[in-house]
Amino acid sequence: MDTPIFNLDTRYHQWQVPAAFQTPIPEEYRHWLFLPGSLTKALKQRSDSFSVQVLKEECLVNTQPLLGISEQGQETTLFSRKVALKHHQTPWVMAHTLIPESSLQQGLDQLTHLNERPLGELLFADPKVKKDNNEITFFDNIWGRRSRYWLQGLPLMVTEYFLPELIKQA
Repeated sequence: MDTPIFNLDTRYHQWQVPAAFQTPIPEEYRHWLFLPGSLTKALKQRSDSFSVQVLKEECLVNTQPLLGISEQGQETTLFSRKVALKHHQTPWVMAHTLIPESSLQQGLDQLTHLNERPLGELLFADPKVKKDNNEITFFDNIWGRRSRYWLQGLPLMVTEYFLPELIKQA
């Protein structure tokens, strides 16, 4: 199946904390939006053929505020990784990770060399990883969540968009 086409860039969607979200969240998406642990682990438990397809990796300069990553008007260099998390050849989740250059320079540079390895495997291998600043979005029939993670005390932002194919299979 072809990879869905929509703007994966977390910077271009409207995000809100769950308590302030006005659109009713369908029950079948609640599980995924509020899953507390590893999304990678949950997907692997439902798939006999899980894979990661890297769509694009690049460094970019950001001037937009990102909750807990950069402030209004602050120019920040970020490493951007966009991937599709698949069951066989069917994309279930599209994901976008943003890592500040400062986090890379202070010890997270291994995250730029994951290739087809899921980020979740590395994040949740560290029992000290923390997650905060949870937000959700809804656009074009796509539900998404994003959170700031603290790995080795350094921030990164992970955004996940849950595709209808995941809900059909789950």
